[in-house]
Amino acid sequence: MATSALRAGSLGPVEQPRYLQLARLLRADIDRGTLQLGDRLPGERQMCTRFSVSRTTVRRALEELQAQGYVQPDGTRGWFVTALTEPNTLLGFSDLARRRGLVCTSRVLRCVLRAPTPTEAESLHAPPSGQVLELERVRLMGGSPVGWQRTVAAAWLAPDLVDHDYTNESLYAALRHHGVVPAWTDYDIHAGSASKRQAKLLEVEPGSAVLDIAATTSDQAGRRVEISESIFPGQRYRFTATVAASSRPTDPVTP
Repeated sequence: MATSALRAGSLGPVEQPRYLQLARLLRADIDRGTLQLGDRLPGERQMCTRFSVSRTTVRRALEELQAQGYVQPDGTRGWFVTALTEPNTLLGFSDLARRRGLVCTSRVLRCVLRAPTPTEAESLHAPPSGQVLELERVRLMGGSPVGWQRTVAAAWLAPDLVDHDYTNESLYAALRHHGVVPAWTDYDIHAGSASKRQAKLLEVEPGSAVLDIAATTSDQAGRRVEISESIFPGQRYRFTATVAASSRPTDPVTP
């Protein structure tokens, strides 16, 4: 279990309520991975001592984070991190897990090489004889299911994609092995509710709030290399974005 790296006396001048300052500092620990999915936060008394604040301030900070979907109480056991945040840098799921200090694995439901559908062929600009890899997985972090994903990848750019064991291996790493470097992704994100099958796979209640994410990823040469649909439980995953008034950069940064 990770321990918060916050230091005593790190709350600033009273320019905003102290409970909001404390909530911001705790959220920063979650965003950078110091506090990870499933970790227990420091106890209320410990935070009172560390930050020289009242228990009321601590509880209001925790309630603020709960309202934002970052933490949840678990009876007398304390408060736990319940949301994973994704940064603005384009990372594969395995890379994101390593950045958080977590072990990423997958439960592979389907991994086949096949001809693309007309829609897939058009989206990926597939050549006439090109095949795609269809990969369906439940994504796990620290053994906990945090998402379901169905990916269709341009197998003509990396012919041995189907031969990899995606229980532990990264699809992006397999692509990079062939010189195909994912560089940017276009996302279409909307709120939804978990179907019975999705709820069973993700260990949530049917009808639970989820993020439904459709994505198209291109490589450094501008070739479309992957299209995917992902479902993430709202209480376990958060997507953060920075919007800027500029054109798409050369570096692999997602919108």
